[in-house]
Amino acid sequence: MLLIDFIQSVDVDSLVARVGEIGFAKISTGADGSPGQLQAPARTSGTINRYALSEYETYGDVFVLEPNAVAICNPADVRTVLGSHAFAKFYDFYHTVDLLGVKNTFSATDPAFVNMRKRQLGPFFTQSFLNQMEPMILERGIRSLESKWDEMLSRSADGKVEIGYSNDFMLATFDIIGALATTTQEIIDWVNAAVMYNGTMATVPVTNYFPFSLLLNPWKQKFHQLAQFCRRAADRRRELLRQGREKPVDLLQAYIDAEDPESKVRMDETQITAESIVATVAGTDTSATTLTWTVHLLMNHPEIYKQVVEEVRSNFAAEHLITHADVKSKLPLVEAIIYESMRLCPVQGGYLPRVAPPSGVTLQGHFIPGGTQIYINYGAVSHHREIWVEPHKFDPTRFLNSEAARRNFFAFSPGVRICPGRHLAFLEMQTILANMLKDYDWSLPEDYTHIGPEVIGEHGYPKIIEASHLLVTAPKNPERDCRLVISRHA
Repeated sequence: MLLIDFIQSVDVDSLVARVGEIGFAKISTGADGSPGQLQAPARTSGTINRYALSEYETYGDVFVLEPNAVAICNPADVRTVLGSHAFAKFYDFYHTVDLLGVKNTFSATDPAFVNMRKRQLGPFFTQSFLNQMEPMILERGIRSLESKWDEMLSRSADGKVEIGYSNDFMLATFDIIGALATTTQEIIDWVNAAVMYNGTMATVPVTNYFPFSLLLNPWKQKFHQLAQFCRRAADRRRELLRQGREKPVDLLQAYIDAEDPESKVRMDETQITAESIVATVAGTDTSATTLTWTVHLLMNHPEIYKQVVEEVRSNFAAEHLITHADVKSKLPLVEAIIYESMRLCPVQGGYLPRVAPPSGVTLQGHFIPGGTQIYINYGAVSHHREIWVEPHKFDPTRFLNSEAARRNFFAFSPGVRICPGRHLAFLEMQTILANMLKDYDWSLPEDYTHIGPEVIGEHGYPKIIEASHLLVTAPKNPERDCRLVISRHA
């Protein structure tokens, strides 16, 4: 009874902060590369994005996390590790996200399985297939957002309204990824719970075991509601097709139809549900969060906001719906701003582990024995001092006509495990941002005194709002910090 009382008394929303002392023990390295003194533990969740960056700034390109784990921060080393199946994903970390007990695109560690899943799903993430999906993406993305905002404006006395753009972007990107049903706040809660549930199990291993696993029950229940929703959506789709409905062009149908051209293997119902959850969580949270950081950064830098508004409005008439092809051909600054937002505020801002091959590997002159866990420090890579001039500065021009900058851009994990949804992410982010810039004038709420271009942070640039990290690095207080006043551009 005492145990049950304890479990019920835990505030689940603060779990991430409370388990902060369970995690990586920091061991510095001496000048000769030998292990140094044990430092204070770094948190494995919540603020790991901040720790990861500060650890690079303190310890350099390669440092020891624990006796059998090192972190790497140099882009060249990251390319080496991500560029080959020889550096397998660390099973003990990734098996915790074997959703519904089956391997999936994100969690699989076996190269043979990964290659089979690529053959099954690859054709549905090509640019040509996405071009067929674009009308649906525009309808469920920017058109849906503008319909909501214009309805709010129609009831406004002064032609201005305040929007919570973080939540709005989440609603729109869920609709794009799923094309399953009208999105409700309840579904967004399920997605957030899925991130918290699986992210906590991956980053705080003790929560995989009783009695600590009981702490995750509220998130677990919502995660299973999301799983049931995805399964029912696939069932509904099959029934509609049996009734003679025309087959739509969307990801749900793609997963139902997916087949390995070599083995002719198709995914079963549980695998379809698991992959749908992966696409839903990865495709909504990451894209919506990137758009959220982008709007925040533009409001912190009014001179860049003014430049990009001029670029968009000078190229397209008010009634024109900007497409992905329009952005690629005429809006280089829009594209560069999204790249720079992902660099400065990477949604994957913490650590993800691989394993050194049996023969070992030498990185930055240090031999790393076979079997050692190699954690990629994504925050450090995007702020590496030798690669990025003034790495803490928001400067989209670094991505204009620069193949070198894009080569050192790791948001989509380049290499053999590159994110299959990267083209979809760019399509939805570019079309939402470009049309939003064209059609609305933006300003910060009058009560904002804690953030804005005049509030300077520790690195001498406009202060970036506080973030939290659990698989995805997102604003910690979006209801407070992600508000925007908009009006229709005349």
